[in-house]
Amino acid sequence: MKINKFLSFLSFFLLLTTSPLGLAEEADLAATNEQTYVYKVYYKKISIGKMIRELQLKDDQIKVNTITDLSFLLMKFGGNQISNIYWDEKSQRYITKRFVRNSVGFSTVNMSAKFYNNGHNTTIVNKGKSTHYSNPEEYLVDFNTIILQIRKGLKAGQTDFEFFMQTSDSIGHYFFKVTGKEIINSKFGKFESYRVEQVKKNDRTLIAWFAVALDHQMIKFTYKRNILDIRGELSEYPNMSL
Repeated sequence: MKINKFLSFLSFFLLLTTSPLGLAEEADLAATNEQTYVYKVYYKKISIGKMIRELQLKDDQIKVNTITDLSFLLMKFGGNQISNIYWDEKSQRYITKRFVRNSVGFSTVNMSAKFYNNGHNTTIVNKGKSTHYSNPEEYLVDFNTIILQIRKGLKAGQTDFEFFMQTSDSIGHYFFKVTGKEIINSKFGKFESYRVEQVKKNDRTLIAWFAVALDHQMIKFTYKRNILDIRGELSEYPNMSL
């Protein structure tokens, strides 16, 4: 598995964990609401860095800037992705408008994506080349939109999730399933948490735990594939005394 593919997936997975408020159902966001979430990331028992997620919420609009800062075997790599998302009242879905991704380290990526036709069409600009994608039957989303939909589903009792995610060079088909509830230890204490697993992928194990008492935020994850053995833990989040 190429390291840049792994970093993209790690970014996607970490972003799957810390959703902002459900815009249409939870709060009056007339003023901009700014939030920051931080995860400590480990390879086995070795700390390799952190992921910072900055959120700006106003009315039905969300801007997310995710910053990855990792270091392993004397090599540094990371980057950021900025996504713009909105809540569509008619479809009762979160829709991606655009995103921009930059990464440095093992490889350099500078790409952008625009979504059209309520998420059924996209244009990707990667290394100066434009590529168009279409899915008339299903919504194309980015990982930030997946985050919002999963969290909304968990709060509504949904147990199965299916997404078509736009990447830099393809459309990924992802499935997730709630496989139970467990008590998880964290730096904030013990929490009853939903256990969510990626399914229909036999070459990897991806599990996340979402704490009900922490407004369904993820407090822990594990990801294993080939030699990779990654773990992440929530270390900071808004309005919580550390």
